[in-house]
Amino acid sequence: MRRAVFSLAYGAAAALLFAYAVAPVSSEAQAPTTPATPAGRADDVVRFRITNPGQALYKIAVPAVLGDAQAAAVMTEVLSADLGVSGFFKILDPKSFVADLTKEDVNLVADAWKTVGAESVIKARVTNSGGDLSVEFRLYELVKGEQPVLGKTYRGPLGDTRKLAHLFAAEVLRYFTAEDSFFHTQIAFARAEGRQQELSVMDWDGANVRQLTRNGSQNYMPGWSPSGDALLYTSFVRGSPDLWLIPSVGGKPKRVSTRPGMNTGGVFSPNGGQLAATLSFEGNSEIYLLTPSGDILKRLTNNPGIDSSPSYSPNGGQIAFVSDRYGSPQIWVMDASGAGQRRLTTKGSYNQEPSWAPKQINGQSLIAFTGRDEKGNFDVFTINVGSGELTRLTEGKGSNSHPSWAPNARALAFKSSRGGIWVTTFDGKSERQVYRGAVETPTWGPMRSP
Repeated sequence: MRRAVFSLAYGAAAALLFAYAVAPVSSEAQAPTTPATPAGRADDVVRFRITNPGQALYKIAVPAVLGDAQAAAVMTEVLSADLGVSGFFKILDPKSFVADLTKEDVNLVADAWKTVGAESVIKARVTNSGGDLSVEFRLYELVKGEQPVLGKTYRGPLGDTRKLAHLFAAEVLRYFTAEDSFFHTQIAFARAEGRQQELSVMDWDGANVRQLTRNGSQNYMPGWSPSGDALLYTSFVRGSPDLWLIPSVGGKPKRVSTRPGMNTGGVFSPNGGQLAATLSFEGNSEIYLLTPSGDILKRLTNNPGIDSSPSYSPNGGQIAFVSDRYGSPQIWVMDASGAGQRRLTTKGSYNQEPSWAPKQINGQSLIAFTGRDEKGNFDVFTINVGSGELTRLTEGKGSNSHPSWAPNARALAFKSSRGGIWVTTFDGKSERQVYRGAVETPTWGPMRSP
């Protein structure tokens, strides 16, 4: 019975297995209103490339967007949220602003912003003509004077209000760092519906929540396809924990693995050509390699302990997983062929739910996981695959679990006993709640077109 409980860790998912054991973009981007500094000029050094984890965050002011009140308020909130959790910027408190925003309009009086410590300022004005929006965004770098270094004009329907703000936030991030953002990504999760759990998807910041499953059963542990067009998940809709696949836009699901016992924790390989999943039809929870249609290619683990929760490395060459073969659940890694299995975590008596960062951060390959500390609290940690160095991302704020990386590896989503889903920067220095309510197993989706 302990084996069934451990396979899905603890909480609602564990309770389920315990019970089983005993029974198109419409916006238009125009050319910049003012061209950015040409590449190669000396003052390009003002742009930054944050590679030092100890480097100070870049101070940016996001005053209220001007124009149509409803759209402006939403755009201001989106810009601040996107950049604030990107891992690069410190968003200055609007209460500190001394500039005359009405007089400045979308222009800039540099001295008024230098006074509050701003290094850059975003200005914008949005108009609403019968439900059609037009918004002009400008980015200023104070060291470069009072002319914008980046300008964009977007048009789209009122329903694209958030999308237009996400677009410019992504441009700002790319201008300063040359990195892609996660501002157009989605998070899948299991949402409590009475005593049941239905699969849902939302924008990374909690907007546009939509329900995918409506079967009145237990559905959880979503795993995105590399293209983002489908989700693997485990469901009890037929009475046993089977592995299913459903389009991420909604539609008719199909069963992938229906073997006796558990069929859980399904994840696609990075190229989408294979699946790794936890199956127990041979009497013990082990990790298997499957085709996308569910045929078994290979058994990857084979020992008396419990092996579960596979997570692929970015290149698909390795898999992180959980094993209690030495008495307590710990994070392990192995080659994608099953060879070279080795224990990664050596501290803590209960480590689970590994999530391999989809790209290196500051030259480090990191795995996030849930660990139980000496006080019995669950929190989110990362471990450097090469050095074994541990970093604790959450502490003293309830119970936090099931971390999942943003596709650019600059942030993680996780479930918290404080309520709902939270997002933190990869170093744990900044976090925000993005969804309120009872949830399980949040999983961040891949990059997608805006």
